[in-house]
Amino acid sequence: MATYNGADTLPQVLRAYMGLHPPAGGWRLVIADNGSTDATAQVIAAFRGRLPLSSVYVARRGRSPALNGAVEYALRRSGDGSELFVFGDDDAMPAPDWLCRLQACARSHPGHALFGGAIVPAWRERPADWLLRLTPVGLTWGITSPGLRDGPVYPGLVWGANMAIRRRIFETGARYDESIGPQGPSYAMGSETKLNLDMYRSGNPSWFCPQARVAHIIRVKQVQRDWILRRSFLFGRGQCRLVVPAPSVEWLGVPRWMLGRYLRDGVAALRAWLRGDRETLFLRSWEMASLHGYFYEAWRGRRKRLPRVLITSYSGELGGMELRMAQEAHMLDKAGFDSVLALRRFPGSAAWTQGLRQQKLQVEVYEPPLFVEHWAWRRWNLLRARITGAWRLRRLRPDLVHVAFCWTTYGASILWLARQCRLPAVISVHNAFPLEPFSGWQRPRLQEAFRAVKGVYAVSPSAMRHFLDLYRGMLAPQTRLAVIPNGVDTDAFIVSPERRRLARQQLGLPPDALVIGSVARLSAQKRPQALLAMFIRLARQFPRLYLVLAGTGPLEAMLREQVQAAGMQERVLLTGFQPRIELLMPAFDLHLLLSRNEGFGIATIEAMACGVPALGTDVPGTSDILRGSGGGLLLPLDDEDAACRAVADLLRDPARRRRMGRQARLEAEQHYSMQRLERQLRQFYAGLV
Repeated sequence: MATYNGADTLPQVLRAYMGLHPPAGGWRLVIADNGSTDATAQVIAAFRGRLPLSSVYVARRGRSPALNGAVEYALRRSGDGSELFVFGDDDAMPAPDWLCRLQACARSHPGHALFGGAIVPAWRERPADWLLRLTPVGLTWGITSPGLRDGPVYPGLVWGANMAIRRRIFETGARYDESIGPQGPSYAMGSETKLNLDMYRSGNPSWFCPQARVAHIIRVKQVQRDWILRRSFLFGRGQCRLVVPAPSVEWLGVPRWMLGRYLRDGVAALRAWLRGDRETLFLRSWEMASLHGYFYEAWRGRRKRLPRVLITSYSGELGGMELRMAQEAHMLDKAGFDSVLALRRFPGSAAWTQGLRQQKLQVEVYEPPLFVEHWAWRRWNLLRARITGAWRLRRLRPDLVHVAFCWTTYGASILWLARQCRLPAVISVHNAFPLEPFSGWQRPRLQEAFRAVKGVYAVSPSAMRHFLDLYRGMLAPQTRLAVIPNGVDTDAFIVSPERRRLARQQLGLPPDALVIGSVARLSAQKRPQALLAMFIRLARQFPRLYLVLAGTGPLEAMLREQVQAAGMQERVLLTGFQPRIELLMPAFDLHLLLSRNEGFGIATIEAMACGVPALGTDVPGTSDILRGSGGGLLLPLDDEDAACRAVADLLRDPARRRRMGRQARLEAEQHYSMQRLERQLRQFYAGLV
């Protein structure tokens, strides 16, 4: 517990602690004295021999700094992470079985991290009945009814005078926000609310245990009308700091509807005063005080606004990079950011972005002039960028610009515009770039653009190594660097005999067919012609062998002609773009990706998650996934005979394919799960916005 000048109530509270039944494993009490100037220190000293009590002195004023000091003190004591950190107040008296009840609840619900209990009032002077009936007792006095059911609870309804949190939450870095919470007569409420909601968003649910009860001492001044309205004002300040209202028209820096509500409440309050209607006057005054607190914080520039991350790139077609960008936008939204996907138009982009908008993702068309990537019209495009480029970028209101690099300089013009707008930027690297010299036109503009860069992550070690070979000299020494591999939804991509049967049925494949599949753009980088040539060689040895090419691209028409010329129309299927690729992949016996270069290769890990052995050329990106993997195999890029023999050997050995498929699924779960990707992204973005 934290205390500041608590000598009035602390003796009564500590006597209640003396009556606690000890829980299994015992208990300790840590009191953070927050710079008290009354007899608090003497009270603590008087009880030190009668309780398992320790105290820490925290000079910085505020309940949150004091509790953080107590947490740090407790964490220095050894533990296995399963202990409960139970929080009370210097005016909250626990029932004798309080700790035992909380411990039993935590043991019964191991999947929950936050536990709240009942808080009943201990009035020193009971308020008038009408005032008690109209006052929000939870917000005002931290009262929680013991009549609430034992079960899951919204974390914002767990109050600081009676709550328990598992030690492991604090070991991972969780703390009270020291900018909010009690710190003198005027402050923004909501310190434990913010902590509890942050836990909830991180996947740690809460449980209410009504049997764990404390009695909260309510002082005489705390039942007076003016004190209650002051509490409403502090609540409004906290709401401004904690809650992002739905998008709406704003006047004077706050939502217009709030100003209208304040005026309507003011008129209603005046009418109630003229009628002598004290109850309506109180209700309207409470609402006005809350709105006044919100306006006070907003006009001081402390209004909560989700940090907006603009995810953009030079993009010419739908591929793995674009899918990763959309995936990241979803994850950032989930992590508490406001993400916007801003892309150039490309063939098929309209239908794809429409689907993303239906998933509540913000998507904008953003086509800035390109003067670094393209040689033609570079001076004209630079002039356009200087005149209108920064304005167009600012219209999207980003706090940070994420530029995805698919190739050498592709995306650098946007990076330069971020620098002109004085916006921080991060780069994600989605390919292993060749070491190419920059022209005299590109180099100075790249050097200027890279001044905006605060962080770089690559989807594979190879991609990062190639990127740094090009750009290391342009990055500031403090630039954050990370490798964050692509992820696969292992709940959607699964091993499923039923999906295998249905997919083969829909493709018109015999149940006993041998199927090689490849999910990739039909472009030169992916070398689909080489895969088709390999299949034609293998088809002579395996009469039940089929090839499925899932994807679109500039080589599609040529491939269809080659299939027809080889007389393989019945055994080669070009499916086009497949939105539900997780339903198609289980049909494969092998997945092949014969790229000449890769950044990572999402299709490789998607196949592995489906229990399909993944084969790919030994090139950067693919080798990062499959080197040393028991679920896949690397093939030589420049030795077609050796590659063909390796595939043939695997086609002849179904037992080996089954072993590889089981290992592939295991590796996908261990190394490429979405949970792992989300955690790595949160760590990367922390502090950059």
